Amino acid sequence: MDNYAYQPDDNGKPFAITRYPSVSRQNNDYLVEVNSRSKFFKTTKFYKRLTAILTILVLLLLIIVIVLAVLYCTKFRKNGLCTSEECLRSAANLRLSMDFSVDPCDDFYQYTCGRWSKEHPNHGWFPSFSAFSTIMEEVLIATEDFLDSENDDDNNEPFSVKQARNFYKSCMDTESVDNLGLSVVYKYLKEVDLPTIPSLFTKTDQELEDFQFDWLKSEATIKKTFAMDVLIGFFVQPNMYNRSENVMYIGVPVTPCPLPSPFKTDKRKKNEVDYAELRKTVNTNIIKFVLTTFFKNVTSKEPKEEVLEQATEVLINMTLHMDELINNYTDIYETVHFENIKEHQNKISEILNDNTKKTYPQIWEKYITYLFEGVNVTIDFDKDLLYLAEMDEDYLPKVISYIMTTSDVYVELYMWWVTVFAMILNTSSDIAEYILKQTAPFYVGSNVLRSRSLDCCILVNTFMGMAVSYGLADKTFSNKTKPKVEEMLSNIKDSFVAHVNTLTWMDRDTKQATLEKSKEMISFIGYPEWLFDKGALDIYYQGIVIYNDTYLENMMSFVKIFVPSKLEELRKINERNWSTDPTDVNAYNSFPDNSINVPMAILSFPAYNLGLEVLNYGAIGSILGHELTHGFDNTGRKYDKFGNYKKWWTNSTIETFEEKTKCFIKQYDNYTFAGISNHVQGEKTLGENLADNGGVNHAYRAYHRYLKIHGSEPKLPGFQNFTNDQLFFVAFGSIWCQTITLDEIEKDIETDVHSPQKIRVIGTLQNSREFAKAFRCPAGSKMNPGGTKCKVW
Repeated sequence: MDNYAYQPDDNGKPFAITRYPSVSRQNNDYLVEVNSRSKFFKTTKFYKRLTAILTILVLLLLIIVIVLAVLYCTKFRKNGLCTSEECLRSAANLRLSMDFSVDPCDDFYQYTCGRWSKEHPNHGWFPSFSAFSTIMEEVLIATEDFLDSENDDDNNEPFSVKQARNFYKSCMDTESVDNLGLSVVYKYLKEVDLPTIPSLFTKTDQELEDFQFDWLKSEATIKKTFAMDVLIGFFVQPNMYNRSENVMYIGVPVTPCPLPSPFKTDKRKKNEVDYAELRKTVNTNIIKFVLTTFFKNVTSKEPKEEVLEQATEVLINMTLHMDELINNYTDIYETVHFENIKEHQNKISEILNDNTKKTYPQIWEKYITYLFEGVNVTIDFDKDLLYLAEMDEDYLPKVISYIMTTSDVYVELYMWWVTVFAMILNTSSDIAEYILKQTAPFYVGSNVLRSRSLDCCILVNTFMGMAVSYGLADKTFSNKTKPKVEEMLSNIKDSFVAHVNTLTWMDRDTKQATLEKSKEMISFIGYPEWLFDKGALDIYYQGIVIYNDTYLENMMSFVKIFVPSKLEELRKINERNWSTDPTDVNAYNSFPDNSINVPMAILSFPAYNLGLEVLNYGAIGSILGHELTHGFDNTGRKYDKFGNYKKWWTNSTIETFEEKTKCFIKQYDNYTFAGISNHVQGEKTLGENLADNGGVNHAYRAYHRYLKIHGSEPKLPGFQNFTNDQLFFVAFGSIWCQTITLDEIEKDIETDVHSPQKIRVIGTLQNSREFAKAFRCPAGSKMNPGGTKCKVW
């Protein structure tokens, strides 16, 4: 018979059949007889069975090896070293920030942040420079790259994204801004029934004596056009007692103009004599400069010196009086009540008659009619209610009395000035340059002025944050990052629930209500689900008109549409929704929504994506715990699970809670800084301190829940001698590292409801037994002081 073998052919194909030369039948030693073939097949079957059995055994052995390898990787290898890019970056960042010469039990902030300032000098963009500042920089750089790119002509992007780029281009186009000059300002002065030049400069003495000015109409039109309060605060927002509906609030002005302003970063003390004199001098210079510029621009003449001096003095005095009047009211809206519109205006009229011998019988009917003109809402003056706090009840008669006893020509001048100053910085470069130089002392942190491109990025992000987020968001976020953050938050909630169940100071009914509120608390993580829906994004910015060469007009397009849209919400039912933009480097607890908002921007290095979950839980986890705890702090506890302002704790629990918070107030009152006369204000910062302490507590326990589910983690390079607990607290401390001057710390103590960042670390960890145990801090050491440790959550 012929013999065949398989071998590759000349073309390299896998196998070709090739015939060997025939074997001689005479040499039959190599042949198998027919009779012997049955034996051959019997033997072959035996070996086939044996081969099959051995194959199965080999496969089973291979499976066992694979299983053991997986177990090794997930359990034993985790005790090895993490060499991922994220771990290496985190290790380097911590190494460059920490000062290992400091005893962690003596000053843990210095231990974790001792070298931060050297490695991260503040370049003047921000009042201080912190870990969050590094994220802000990354966001701004990415924003600039996105906005500076060309629009997609293939219609693959939403129209609103193209609008955002055009907005940025208009901001950068200083030549067009200069060419437009003050023309846009004149246009909007006319829209709010104000003259191009104040009447004080253009009227005769007799005309000034007979002059009348409808300040109420001007107030309403300025509100609708510029979205700002001048003399009266008015806004439509959820009813704090029933958040599903919207109501009208009226009282103290609280809403500034959203356009860029040189004084927005001003955080200095309002009662300092030197500050007051400095601001008076600056205001005097600016007022004279602006009035002169306007007068010359319109008439080609210089204003009369005596009139200029008179106008400047009037504006300085009225500005100081209004500032003093408004700044006297700093209470939050905790004692809000409601009154019928007609009832309250009658009350105001009676007070005015007593104070000024004048009456204004229809003041709110006129104001609200002006305000809602052209808005698709019908006001019933007999049934609709005004919501006021006690401070509003006190403020409104005072401000109206002041205006009604002040010359109309002066009131017009004041409202003209407020309106012009809201726009003036966004006009020609020579005007803006003069104002910025004058106001440089009021820039927090540094006199360094940011580049225009940076300011334009901030501006576009402020007005079109969702459109910018469309360009910056990672579309894989929902499948990769979001589930991990949701798991972390779930673990933190479970930790909180477990803690509440152990509390002895809270009675059963309040405890049950607290657990229900925790369960009802929802989260918004990353960005809205509709962000990548082109139609939904364009609807979000519907009505906005943007051109690439009309900078101030573009901003006004947003502002003009904002107030009418808010007024139209008066009859709408509220739903819980996002309360910020995804590009915001922060996190929030919204009391009326009973929700936690975690924008995608803050879920970035060095707050998140740190390589190891112990670092993630210590950094962003403590922030998530902070926001959760806010829902039950000294303010959050007053809002129930539906977000309504309501007394839902029993009196006994409230009394015990307030007694326990005194420990925190006393603790934080004792924190001082060398070179600063003021101490940290424990009562003002109470809510944030409670959230800091509770946040770390629940994040720590949440991480240990994570370990029970997922097993241990590998070591961080350069930190092999650190335990997981130690790394957790290092990650917490490092997120608050900051480069800041004593002057800025003093301003923060004066104005901020947060404790200075160093104290946020020190104060929190001095109350943590887990921290003291992790670093073996002896009792009586600075980080483990003797006496009672403050704890609520």
